[in-house]
This record gives sequence, C-alpha cells and structure tokens, in this order.
Amino acid sequence: MTEQIFTVMEFCGTGDPMFGGNAADWCLYTTEDKRHEFFSAADAQRGNLVKAYLPTEKEAKAAGEAANRRNGLVSVLPVPLDPRIPVSQLRWIVGNMHVGTSDDDLNADIVARSEGWPLGQYADYVAQACAYALASHRANQGLYAHFRF
Repeated sequence: MTEQIFTVMEFCGTGDPMFGGNAADWCLYTTEDKRHEFFSAADAQRGNLVKAYLPTEKEAKAAGEAANRRNGLVSVLPVPLDPRIPVSQLRWIVGNMHVGTSDDDLNADIVARSEGWPLGQYADYVAQACAYALASHRANQGLYAHFRF
C-alpha cells in the first residue's frame, strides 16, 4: 500500500498579471518556527523555506484554512511520490513504532536517519520523507482504531 502526501495552494485574484490581472497563486510553506504560511515562490526561495507536506487530506485542508490570510480559494493537492524516497524502509521503521508515538518523535527519528541518506542534505527531500512516514503512521493508527487491539 502506498500512502499519499499532500500540499496546499491558495488561489487569489483574477486574471493573469501580465495582462492587467491581479492573480497570485501561493503555496503553503513551513517557516523556521514550524508554522505554516502561504508565500510566493520567490519569497520562499529568498527565505530558504520548505514546502509544507502533510500526511492526510484532512490535515492539509485544516492547515490551509488556518493559514489563509487573503481569503483566496484553498486547494489541497496530492504530491507525486518522489521515486528516490525509500518508502519500504520508512514503512518498516514506522511499522516497528508504537501507534501512540508522537508526530514530533517520529519526525525527529526520520530526520536523524536521513543524515546517512545520499539525498539527506536536501530539506525538501527530508520533508517529503517525514510526511510519507507520518502518512504511514496515520494508516497504522487507523488500523489500530479499526480493529481495537
């Protein structure tokens, strides 16, 4: 089973700015203090911000609605899985964790393990891996709740 991770876009304004419109579509990013905010791609690049990848559609929608400041249309988009992410290893790691493990502990474990990965120095890659691990964790929690072990 392959879990899906999500990102959020905010569509605001109408018409292409090149032709006199005021449309500005921004993506949800994670700030240095771990908050989620919408930024333009240029502002995010200047601030070295990483896109916000979320483990469930429900969590992505809630994060987008909470960060919406321009009253634009918030849309949750599935993220294509990066083939370089070691999904089977992440599933194994998460499968050996207790379903009550906190999200922060899980993220800290994945970040610590990513230091040995070939692409572990890229923040976007690590963020996607953490989101995928959280999506697997949510799936395990759902199974636990369903079967009531």
